[in-house]
Amino acid sequence: MQVPEGRPVRRQPQVVEDDHLDDGDSVLELPEEIFDANDQGLVDNPLLHLRPDQLDVLIKQFLAQHDLKMHQDVFMKAGKALRDPEAWSSVPGLTSIERHTLQHETATGFWQQPKQLQVTIITLCVAAVVQGWNQTGTNGANLNWPQQFGLNLPGCDPKGPDAWIFAVVNAATYLSASLVGCWLSDPLNEYFFGRRAAICVSALVILASIIGGACTRTWQELLACRILLGIGMGCKASVVPVFAAEVAPAHIRGSLVMNWQLVKTSFDAFGILLGFSANLAVSQVGRTAWRWQIASSVLPVIVLLSLIYVCPESPRFEIKRGRYHTAYQNLILLRFHPILAAKELLYIHFQSQVESRFIGPRKHTVVSPDQPQGTEEKALERHRRRAMWRRPAASVNYWEKLYHLFTVKRNRRALVAAVVCMVSQQLCGTNVLQFFSSTFYCDAHAQDQSGNFVSNQSYLQPLWLSWGIGLSNFLFAFPAYYFIDRKGRRWLLLVTIPLMAITMLAAGLSFLIPATEAAHTPVIAFWTFLFMVFYSVGMGPVPFTLSAEVFPLESRVVGMSFAVFTNLFGAGLLALFVPALTNAVGHPGLLGIFAGLNVVAFVLVFFFVRETAGAAVGGHDFGTMVSVSLEELNYIFGVSTRKHAIYQWRTVLPWAWRYYIIRDKSCQDQPDKLYTWATARDQQQELQEVPKTV
Repeated sequence: MQVPEGRPVRRQPQVVEDDHLDDGDSVLELPEEIFDANDQGLVDNPLLHLRPDQLDVLIKQFLAQHDLKMHQDVFMKAGKALRDPEAWSSVPGLTSIERHTLQHETATGFWQQPKQLQVTIITLCVAAVVQGWNQTGTNGANLNWPQQFGLNLPGCDPKGPDAWIFAVVNAATYLSASLVGCWLSDPLNEYFFGRRAAICVSALVILASIIGGACTRTWQELLACRILLGIGMGCKASVVPVFAAEVAPAHIRGSLVMNWQLVKTSFDAFGILLGFSANLAVSQVGRTAWRWQIASSVLPVIVLLSLIYVCPESPRFEIKRGRYHTAYQNLILLRFHPILAAKELLYIHFQSQVESRFIGPRKHTVVSPDQPQGTEEKALERHRRRAMWRRPAASVNYWEKLYHLFTVKRNRRALVAAVVCMVSQQLCGTNVLQFFSSTFYCDAHAQDQSGNFVSNQSYLQPLWLSWGIGLSNFLFAFPAYYFIDRKGRRWLLLVTIPLMAITMLAAGLSFLIPATEAAHTPVIAFWTFLFMVFYSVGMGPVPFTLSAEVFPLESRVVGMSFAVFTNLFGAGLLALFVPALTNAVGHPGLLGIFAGLNVVAFVLVFFFVRETAGAAVGGHDFGTMVSVSLEELNYIFGVSTRKHAIYQWRTVLPWAWRYYIIRDKSCQDQPDKLYTWATARDQQQELQEVPKTV
C-alpha cells in the first residue's frame, strides 16, 4: 500500500489496558510530574488515552454520579467527538444540526454567539465601564476639590505645601483596592455563592462610595469615600475578568476577556471616555462641578446592578461546587447546542480531575515492607494512573490557596507571568497620564511667558485634551480584538512596548519646547496620544486577560487577586509619589524615567511571560486544535521557567535577528514551537516510522 507523501498518517493514541474502572482506578497514563516538569512541552487531552469502550463506561459512571442520565445520548456522542477532535465527523448517530454545530464551532465571532453569552459579556463590559468612569471622574474633580476644601495648591499644579494631602486622597482608592478589596474577592465568591454575587456586593459598595463622595464637606470625608470606593473596585477587578474567561468559548476567549481592561482596555477605555465626557458636560456648572463629575459615575453602577443576575452563573464555578446539572443548563444557555455544552462539561470535568490530582501537595505511594522488592515499580506505576476517577478533594481554605500559589510549581509559574504583566503595566507610565492628565495638560498649557501660572486660566482645554486621551484609548483598543487570539497575548506586548518607550521619551522631550511657543501643547498632546494608541493595542488589554486565565480553577480567584493587588498597589504608589517626583525632576525627567522603565518591562515580558493563545502551540497542521482551553494551560505552565527562558534566548532571539534584522531569506516564518499538541507529536513520529510502501 502506497502512502501519499506529505500526508500525515493517523496514529491511534496509546491506551492503558486497565478495565478496572469500578475500583476508582484511572485509565489515564500521565506522569505525576506532568505539571511540574513538562519537558517535552506537550499539551494533552486525557480522553485520548482511553479505548472507546473505556470511554463509554467512564461517561456512564459520570452521568450516574451527577444525575445526568436523562442526557446520556448527547453526552455519549459528545464524549466520542471529544476523544478525537480531528475525527468528530465519524461519530455515529450525529444529527444534521449536531454536525453543522460541530463543524462551525470555532468559526463564529461574538455577534454570532447565543444571546445569553452576549448579555453576560456586555454586563461585564458595564463593570469595566464602572471602573474607567470612576477613575476619570476623579481625574476631572482634581481640578476643583482642593480649592473647595481649602488646600493651598497654586493654579492647577499640585506643588504647594498641601500636595501630599492631594496625593494621599488620589492614592487612597488604589491602595485600599490592593490592600483590602482584592483579598475580599475569594471569600465573597465562596461565601456569597458565586461570581455574580461577588460582583453585586462590590457594585453596592461602589454605589455607596460614589453617593458619599459627591456629598462630602471636608477632604477627610472624601478620603474615607475614596477608601470605600477602592475596596469595591479591587474586589470587582479580581472577579470580572475571571468570570469572562470562564464563560467565553476558547477560540475567542482573549477578545472577550479583553473587554475588561481594568486600567484601560476597550470598555474600560469606553468608561474613561464617558467619564471625560461627563467631566466636560458639567465643567461649566461652577463651584459644584467636581461633585457632579464624581456623581455621574453612578449611572453605569445602576445598569450593572440591574443586569448582573440576568446572566447565568459561571459553569466552572458550579462544577467546582459539584452542581453539574446546573452547570450543564448554564452551558446550554452559553453555547449553541446541547452537544457543545455536553462536550465542554465533560472536558472541564476530566481535565479538572487531572488538575486536582496533580496540582497540589503530593501523596506519595507507600509500598508495604512485606511486598517483594520488584513490586515497588508496579505500585508506583499504578499510583500514577489514579488521576481521573476520584472523589472530589476536600475543600481548600483561603490560606491554603494562597500558600499553593508559591509552593506549587505550576501555580508559581502562572503567578510570575501574571505579576510581570501587571507590574509592566505600571512601569510603562500610562497611569501617569490617566491619573493626572488634567493637571498634566494644565501645567503644559497654563503658563505665561514668565513661567508663572495664570490665575484665571480656564480648565476647559486640559479637560478636552484628557478627553482626547480617552478617545484614542477607546478607538485603538479595537485592533487588539483581531490580534489577541490570532497572534497572541505575548506577541502584542513585545511589538508595542518598544513603540511605547519611544513615544514616552518623545513626549518628555516635548516639554523642553518653550512654553511661549505655539507648538508646545500640540506637540506634547501628539506624542501622548500616540503613546496611548500603542498602549491600547498591547499593554492595555493583555495583563488582565492573561492573569484571568493562567491559574487553575481552585486557585483562579485568589491568583487573580494577587495579580490585581500588584497592579493596583503599583497604581497607588504612582498616585502617591508622582506629584512629588514631578516637582523634583519636572515633566521631562519624569517621562524619561518611564521611557527607561518600558525597556525593563520588555525584558521581563520576553523572558517570563508565556503565550496562552493557540498561537503558542505547534502541530496545527495535524488537527483542528487551534485554541487552548483554560484547563489545557496546565500543560503550558508545566514547562519550567528555566526551560522557557532558555528557549527565548537560544531559539526566539536568534530567529528574530535573522528574520527581522538581517532579513535572511532562508529563515523560516516562525521559530520552532516550545509547545506541541500531543497528538501532533505522535503523528509526526508515525510519519518517520512508517515506510512509504507497506
